Amino acid sequence: MTAFISLPMIIKTLLLTLLLLTSVCGICAVFLIGKKQGKASLALLTLSTALITAMLLLYASVIPAERAKPNIPGVSRWFSDLPLMIPISVYVLCFTFLIIMIAREVKRQKMSIGPTSIKESLDRLGSGLCFSYPNGLVVLTNHKMNLLSDAIFQKPIQNARLFWDALERGETAEGVTRLSGGDQPAFKLPDGTVYSFKREKTGGFYEITAADVTRQHALVNELRERNIELEKRNTRIMEYGSNVDEYVSARERLETRVNVHGFLGQALLMTQSRLSGGETDLTDLLDIWQRNIEVLKMQSKPEKPADSFKSLTSAANAIGITVSVHGKIPQSAPIQKLFAAIGAEALTNAVRHAGAKRLEIHLSETDTDYISVYTNDGLLPPAPIAEGGGLTSARRKVESAGGEMTVAHAPRFTLTVSIRKEVNEDV
Repeated sequence: MTAFISLPMIIKTLLLTLLLLTSVCGICAVFLIGKKQGKASLALLTLSTALITAMLLLYASVIPAERAKPNIPGVSRWFSDLPLMIPISVYVLCFTFLIIMIAREVKRQKMSIGPTSIKESLDRLGSGLCFSYPNGLVVLTNHKMNLLSDAIFQKPIQNARLFWDALERGETAEGVTRLSGGDQPAFKLPDGTVYSFKREKTGGFYEITAADVTRQHALVNELRERNIELEKRNTRIMEYGSNVDEYVSARERLETRVNVHGFLGQALLMTQSRLSGGETDLTDLLDIWQRNIEVLKMQSKPEKPADSFKSLTSAANAIGITVSVHGKIPQSAPIQKLFAAIGAEALTNAVRHAGAKRLEIHLSETDTDYISVYTNDGLLPPAPIAEGGGLTSARRKVESAGGEMTVAHAPRFTLTVSIRKEVNEDV
């Protein structure tokens, strides 16, 4: 097996150079990182370095004495005659251990917190940070704060107190917009970003921070624009609200005119028929006219919400119809008015189409709804009722208030209205 002494000179020189470099690295590692890795690691690191250095010295002593072999020391002669596999194995083990120790130290340095790691961490922050003495002498400032100072004042921070005074005064470079002053001045930079600055006293130092508030600034502007739009809409709604009463009155007058037209038309046709037939007893015809006139008065006369059911009962009594109200009347005046108005429609239909003499109104309520049920003692309808005229008008009123209306013809005519309590009661 090949020994070191039998190798060509060029290879011997390369091996000695490698051993020299490794020995130097080992010596540096012993003094720089050995103690930081513990006593056991220091001892092994020292042993590995010593073995590599010994190999270097033994091989180096052989080369100058090769021409005078009797002058080669016995130990050097013996070591150089050893098969290369043995010293190479020792070298690989020592070199591997040296690399492991260096890698462990590098990892420890990365994991440990020191002045350098603190500065590197601060420089990675997206926010600006500056610590200083009360006189403004800078103790620590990160890269972001220096960039902001350069963007706002076109110069780095030299004195933190002067830097803060300039922020408060708003003395900025061209293209920078001051958005607010006071204790938290904010500036919009030429690139569109917005930063807010704040100064606080921490122990014996002053801390200046700069936060990116671009998103918050955009949201505030958006909220302000929405508020302006909402104010405009609110103004339009208030204007509309001021005209609602007039609109409702006009709509009711129109419905009354339509009803008047229908009532008068039927009465006129009946009168014409009776007169053309030569009848002289017109008592029942006069009674029909009287009833229609009273019903029309009841529909057209505006009533206070609180007197709605009373007015309905009085008007019905005037034409010989009895109205009975059962249950608790809703406290809500608009709901009272709506139920009474539906009662008037039900009364008109009961008199005109069923010859009824009595109208029953049953009022109740659940946790979610107001309910009103209308029945009469008139003739039963022979088939499902086709809505028109009064019932259509009643349904329109109920649905405009967000309610529901159902009509049943058996076992007797029943009209049911329900209004949800959470629906706006301005009906």
